[in-house]
Amino acid sequence: MAMNDTAIKWTEKTWNPASGCVPASEGCKYCYARSLAEQKRGTAAFPRGFDLTVRRHKLREPFAIKEPALIFVNSMSDLFWSEYPDDLRREAIEVMRATPRHTYQVLTKRPGRAVDFFEQVEAPPNLWLGATVESQRWTKRLDALRAAKVAHRFVSAEPLLTPLTLDLAGIEWVIVGGESGLHLRDAVVRGERGLSEPTARGWSPRSDRVDWVRDLRDQCGRSNVPFFFKQWGGVLPHSAGDLLDGVVHHEYPTAMRTAA
Repeated sequence: MAMNDTAIKWTEKTWNPASGCVPASEGCKYCYARSLAEQKRGTAAFPRGFDLTVRRHKLREPFAIKEPALIFVNSMSDLFWSEYPDDLRREAIEVMRATPRHTYQVLTKRPGRAVDFFEQVEAPPNLWLGATVESQRWTKRLDALRAAKVAHRFVSAEPLLTPLTLDLAGIEWVIVGGESGLHLRDAVVRGERGLSEPTARGWSPRSDRVDWVRDLRDQCGRSNVPFFFKQWGGVLPHSAGDLLDGVVHHEYPTAMRTAA
């Protein structure tokens, strides 16, 4: 689990001082991180599967990356999970502060805990705090995100499970993506969660859900917020591609790209 380049389209590297988590909401049901870790339970990489595993030796990894990079923090966990060791969380923040050449993308389903944490610890200016909003029910996470004392905020609507109406005040970036995984072979599961479906030519966006993504694109346009559409998903992330009305939308905030 070295901090290597990653296939996650909106970042460049992943950094995992710890792994493991527990579900926070319906978006977690088919968590890719849990699936990966449990498949490798008992191996050198994941001896404890998706149970909390601290990898303190990884704290030094960002120092070895000499060129500025976009770094997704804890792709295999959640920095603000209650079981995440507080001393490790604080040390990770200090590493971010000590490596200002990098831009750190911290994504959580627990922004309320981030609010409390950043009342006690000053957030470095190169930290971007994001909240996952997979359904309209969880748009309340944006209120907590806005309350956190951080310089930059973003939203990840992945997996997108319902249409969304977002209050984008104070938000600098929106990422949208459809779910992927072998569970989408099941028509019932796909009907509940998928943005794409199998056709005679492979996987294609679902005609009844394309407007969900269009609407988010248009909400971003009206608020002048960069819009990053990652994928329609399917059995594989790229099964149905990433074109929306024939266009690739891989927009980044200017402040994020100029910093990294």
